[in-house]
Amino acid sequence: MKNKYLFVGLTMVSLLAACDASNSQSSLFYSSVYDGPTIIFKANIPIDVATSSNVVIAGNFNSWNPLEGNNILTEIDAYNYQITIEFDATLVGTTLEYKYVLLLEDQTEGPWTNVEGSTTGGEIGNRTYTLREGMQTVNDTIASFKNNTGQTTLSRGTLRKVVLDMPLYTDGRRRTIRIWLPDGYQDADTSTRYPVLYMHDGQNLFDAYTGFAGEWGIDETIGALMDLGYGGSIVVGIDNSSDRLNELSPSWPRSSAGSAYIKNPSGEKYASFIVDVVKPYLDANFNTNPSRETTGIGGSSMGGVMSFFMALQYPDVFGYGMLFSTAMYVYEANMSETFIASKNVSATFNPRLYIYAGGQEPTITRYVDDIKNALIDVGYLSSHINTHIDPNRGHNEAAWAHYFPIAYRWLVNF
Repeated sequence: MKNKYLFVGLTMVSLLAACDASNSQSSLFYSSVYDGPTIIFKANIPIDVATSSNVVIAGNFNSWNPLEGNNILTEIDAYNYQITIEFDATLVGTTLEYKYVLLLEDQTEGPWTNVEGSTTGGEIGNRTYTLREGMQTVNDTIASFKNNTGQTTLSRGTLRKVVLDMPLYTDGRRRTIRIWLPDGYQDADTSTRYPVLYMHDGQNLFDAYTGFAGEWGIDETIGALMDLGYGGSIVVGIDNSSDRLNELSPSWPRSSAGSAYIKNPSGEKYASFIVDVVKPYLDANFNTNPSRETTGIGGSSMGGVMSFFMALQYPDVFGYGMLFSTAMYVYEANMSETFIASKNVSATFNPRLYIYAGGQEPTITRYVDDIKNALIDVGYLSSHINTHIDPNRGHNEAAWAHYFPIAYRWLVNF
């Protein structure tokens, strides 16, 4: 089957913006007669996918939208697929950027969940190709599709997954929840109750094969602490989606940096989903200690923003918060101070907070002290706040994995 496209606009966008297809408009439209430069994309894939699944191509020529209806590759055989795309002649010499994605049957949520990755399932850069005149063929070999490698780096405990509805959203969206259970956990042992840490960007927490750019190594960290006598905990990862930036953003006034990417913030709904849906599900189905003192919230970057918001918005639910690389620069100046001032901070009833950033993420580093000072100014106990800036660390999973055990031990007093 030959797909007829006319590519009329090429905009170079970052992967961050690419994963939010709502930020740009499609640059393709149907053309019944066209003889411009044509590419046959041929993709060799590593697995025999179900007949109900599709291999698609998403790039700067279709708004980075895996769900765009005309980007499905045709199956040649179990491991080879192809698609033919025609481009406008004026674009000869320009650089195309793209990736392949596996879309499972009836998948409408989180289309980047099964994007192609490295041989170990890790993140890879965008594919690039310089458009030439005439007919041309591009032969690509896909090393893996994330979440479909059949491999894992999980080495301690067990990981279970459930999918829960997000009822406050009217588009029927659902979310995968990754529930890590420590060594020795038994469903029938209701006499043992575990503290619970809820975290954002669940794909990145336990397994390099599902992580965006590495993992936090949480299973290894808590397993090692248990070897030292720690009683263990349950860690719950809420997967992100293609609407990540909006979901992890409260509806605060945004800076020019934030408004470019965050168009429809829905952080209040996302936070309510965790508090009113995910936590009750965990407390009803697993051996949790539901008390606020043993319940935490944590994340990095926009996940740090959401953890900051949730810790102060729900102090009766969360006894501690892990705020890593909190990306407050996407909001108007002094938004952290404004939000803190709006909360009724109690000198004796406030979550313990560990606030961290790397010195090599300069747009973020300043907020470590900004948040701490604003909290103390309104009566927050300084003993409930621990801060650290590592001048040699940047904005990445490796930094957050390094500081997770340091922050976690302080937060749970171990």
